[in-house]
Amino acid sequence: MRDPFDHWLAGAPKEAAKLLEWVIGRAEDRLRRRREKEVSRKSATRKLRLPGKLADCSRSGAKDTEIFLVEGDSAGGSAKQARNRKTQAILPLKGKILNVASNSVDKIAANQEIRDLSQALGRAYRQEF
Repeated sequence: MRDPFDHWLAGAPKEAAKLLEWVIGRAEDRLRRRREKEVSRKSATRKLRLPGKLADCSRSGAKDTEIFLVEGDSAGGSAKQARNRKTQAILPLKGKILNVASNSVDKIAANQEIRDLSQALGRAYRQEF
C-alpha cells in the first residue's frame, strides 16, 4: 500500500498538498480541543477548590445534602457505588484522623485530612461553623 501511495503523491502534487493541508488542519483542531479541555478542567478545579478524593453530590447548595466520611479508599469506592449521587457526597479519609483536642494549632493546620474536611464542608480554617 505504501509504494502505490508514494507514487500517487509524487504524481499528483496538488492533491498531495490538499491532503497534507487537511491532515495538518485536523491535527491542529485536535490539539486546540485538547488545550481547551485542559483549560476548562483547570478552571473548574480552581473554582470549586474541593479535595481531590471528594466525590461531591450533584445538587448545588448544602440544603438536603449529606457528606459521608469513610476510612480509606476502598471504603470510599464501595460507598460511592451505593450512594445517591444527587444528595450524598463521599470523602475518604486516610487512616485515623488527628485528635484535635490534644494537638497544637500548627499541627492541626498542617494535617491534610483536616484541611480536606474543612474544604469539603466549605469552611476556612478557624472559621466558626
